[in-house]
Amino acid sequence: MNSVSRFVLLSSVAIAALPTAAAYAQNAPVTADSAESEGSPNDIVVTARKVKETLQDAPLAVSVVTGEFLDRTGFSQVSEVVRFVPGIALSPLNTTRASGSKIRGISTYSFSDGFESSVSTVVDGVVLGREAQGFADFLDVQSIEVIKGPQGTLFGKNASAGVINIKTNDPEFEFGGSADATYGRFNETKVRGTVTGPIVGDKLAFRLTGTYNTRDGVLENAIPGQRDLNDRDGYSLRGKLLFQPNDDLRVVLTGDIGHSSNHCCIATFRTAGPAIGLLAFATNPGVQQLRAALAAYGIVPGPSNRKVGVLYNRLLETQSPRGLALNVDYDFGSSSLTSITSWRKWSINEFNEADGVSNSNVNSRNGTKVNTEQFTQEVRLNTKIGSAADIVAGLFFFHQNLAVPDAHVDIELALPFPGFYFNARTDATRAVSTDSYAAYGEATFHLSDKASIIVGGRYTHDSLLATYKRTTVAIDPTKPFSGFFGPDYTGIQSFKNDNLSGRVIARYLWTDDVMTYVSWSRGYKGPGIDVAESVNVGAVLSPGGLPVLKPEIPTLWEAGIRTSLFDKALTTNVTFYSQQLRNLQTITPSAVGAALNIGIDKLKSKGIEAEIILRPAVLPGLTLTGAYTLNDIKIAKFAANPALVGLRFRDNAHDFYSVIGDYRTSLGSSNFQGFVRAEYAWQSAKNTDLAGRPAYNVDSYGLLNLRVGFDGPDDRYGVTFSVENVTNKDYVHYIFPSSYGVLDGGQTTNQYIGDPRTWKVTFRGKF
Repeated sequence: MNSVSRFVLLSSVAIAALPTAAAYAQNAPVTADSAESEGSPNDIVVTARKVKETLQDAPLAVSVVTGEFLDRTGFSQVSEVVRFVPGIALSPLNTTRASGSKIRGISTYSFSDGFESSVSTVVDGVVLGREAQGFADFLDVQSIEVIKGPQGTLFGKNASAGVINIKTNDPEFEFGGSADATYGRFNETKVRGTVTGPIVGDKLAFRLTGTYNTRDGVLENAIPGQRDLNDRDGYSLRGKLLFQPNDDLRVVLTGDIGHSSNHCCIATFRTAGPAIGLLAFATNPGVQQLRAALAAYGIVPGPSNRKVGVLYNRLLETQSPRGLALNVDYDFGSSSLTSITSWRKWSINEFNEADGVSNSNVNSRNGTKVNTEQFTQEVRLNTKIGSAADIVAGLFFFHQNLAVPDAHVDIELALPFPGFYFNARTDATRAVSTDSYAAYGEATFHLSDKASIIVGGRYTHDSLLATYKRTTVAIDPTKPFSGFFGPDYTGIQSFKNDNLSGRVIARYLWTDDVMTYVSWSRGYKGPGIDVAESVNVGAVLSPGGLPVLKPEIPTLWEAGIRTSLFDKALTTNVTFYSQQLRNLQTITPSAVGAALNIGIDKLKSKGIEAEIILRPAVLPGLTLTGAYTLNDIKIAKFAANPALVGLRFRDNAHDFYSVIGDYRTSLGSSNFQGFVRAEYAWQSAKNTDLAGRPAYNVDSYGLLNLRVGFDGPDDRYGVTFSVENVTNKDYVHYIFPSSYGVLDGGQTTNQYIGDPRTWKVTFRGKF
């Protein structure tokens, strides 16, 4: 069935069902898990437009995952949540610096620290300069808003695909707290706790939250005596102080710190090509043909391969985030003023066995250290002009220093042929300084009690300075060497850029329970400077400079309708969108397997996001949720490789759906409540290669989770037993060419394989 047919079919079904509803938060878990406490989209408050409004009235595609949903599932990371949020996906890679979430198929794949993500991550109003900082464990979260489509009007220059807006819980003036402990397969041990209460009467309160999460590796290490890989070990702490001397002034000071040390993230071999003639001439020790190296460890490549042969000390990723933030809100009555000041620091140190095996020295150790420090300041005014208009206007400043004091790639393979000597360690130190400031505003004009026109715009100025030095030395000084990425190079590049982005929205409230909207928006992500080890000197426009990729410019048309019917028993929604993106910043492999940063001239996409939430009156306590996403995204223009025009853009499934059933009931005449819950998510096949080569086809798959347990009186304590990936499905996130594939014509591939069946039991309590 083609995409047009799917549009027609889904539209007909939605209309026939009458509850054609549209972007009620675009997330089934919201209503499914907040039925008792939050009711319907009429009751849930969001800030996706930097104003407080109910989800039912918010005229844009925003998904909300509540803290209650996170508690009931035990999910603590982005990768676990996205399966149940229409329009968003995540493909993990070998480093969190390159991994990124995709909203409606748009993401930035790049190992270069001179490029920002297309998806902005915001925590308590603070924009994170690097998206990977948001991949840590969720900590005492109130809600997560996934805002889809370009959000350059209100959220700025690194939100060309959308925003993940995380809100954490503030201190309370009533003493209380909660804790939970989880134990599961692979010795997973997770402990979380929070405590809050007054310090000085009803003027000053605190909140302290911490989490510790550890797990053995989920990939079997075939080397005798070596620990399994892709493990997890980390902690995080956050403290908040709330000062509220009166009803008008509210001041929140937040400090957080965390650390993780994971022997992650290694891929497994999916295919192993035939013997490579060049390896027979290798002059460095320890080189084997790949099939022989894998056979020595008993590893059989394939789609279900979960074995690796990498020494435990040849793989590590450590991260250390920390920060301070000061949020000040003052209410003037008809107006309010908000100031958000923040400082953040993030350090990451990673190295990996790049060729995937420790008994063959071809490309054995790559490593990068990155230190990032940022400062942000936002001042925002929310005001009203009588009953005619609501206005939000603000100023934003962002400064970031990013330094890479150590980044190296070792190509140990030494061949006795000019131009193929290799035997090379490439070091690429670099630094990127970013200053950006913006002025923005959006006005909601109330034409009547039912009709509104919303007009917004943003002016953004970017100023970047990057310095770079690449040098190559011999790993074995007794043998000749040649630069794998090209000659040594020193470059410096600065640029400034100005942009105008904005949107127009028409909204109509048919009743309190039915809303429709149509919108047009234009976003922006600033130009990127290529500072990767693989900097292409031939792409440098001026002597001594560095390659610069053009800014991303998305343009979106969107229409939606959302409803809450039959006394909130039935909620359905449908959102239609059509988007064009110019100058996507991404990567492609070079002839020698290096990742080259490139720009794709134009992508076009269209899609539907639809869902239904049903709480049948005939069976109180049951909530059924279904969601469906269609995303048809293709390369529309690519001057560097016209043969790819018309292909589906890589790593994007065409269809997704999820179903959640949650049933809760009293246990006899007691105050205990029992529950059973099933979650199923499915996605269609995809291809992870830019050119769509068949070797990179990823099969469709579906995953089933089951949970059962009980809650004590007043929800004071409870127990949940969970099984995730119940059927033990072997599924793959991403397929990519290996170091050996460069030598055998692409016949060797690696894959990031998903977790197998896991079980866990969680004990929780609150006071």
